[in-house]
Amino acid sequence: MVEFIDGSMNRGQGAPGLPPSHLSATPATVPRREPEEEFFDRFSALSQRLRLVAAREYATFDIGSAQARFLRHIGRNGRSSQAELARATGTDPTLTGRALESLIERGWIRRERSKEDRRQYVLELTEDGQRARRRVEDARKRIIRRLFAELDERDLADFDRLTRKLLAALEGVPDDSIKP
Repeated sequence: MVEFIDGSMNRGQGAPGLPPSHLSATPATVPRREPEEEFFDRFSALSQRLRLVAAREYATFDIGSAQARFLRHIGRNGRSSQAELARATGTDPTLTGRALESLIERGWIRRERSKEDRRQYVLELTEDGQRARRRVEDARKRIIRRLFAELDERDLADFDRLTRKLLAALEGVPDDSIKP
């Protein structure tokens, strides 16, 4: 008798022409995946979970993750063009334009023509934008504290060593294909 993943039972009756061993069986009979696949999937799951947690934090004050990245970048680097912002944050230029419009409408970002190149616009944070940026930074700190509470010094040292090694292995990947 074989127990299927959905919990139903079969007394050895396979599909017509197939022996019972070809039935979808319990996970115990499913072949194990390669350690490399497990590693990649777990790393992907961690990345996805971090983005989800950050998005939920930002949503508490009605801001998206891309907008949070923009506020942080402009706040750290000062005046930027829209093209520089898209490149620096690894964001699609079309998405950058849409997300910026909402930040401009909210009065968080000011857009002015560049004095050096009248064809370009320069972006900078307003006072309200600085306050929004501080909220973004506070949300990030809450996430960081939550993560650090689970790790001891050895964990942190191991993580640092491993991430440096992995980042070095991916050094040839163009920066614009990575979304921070």
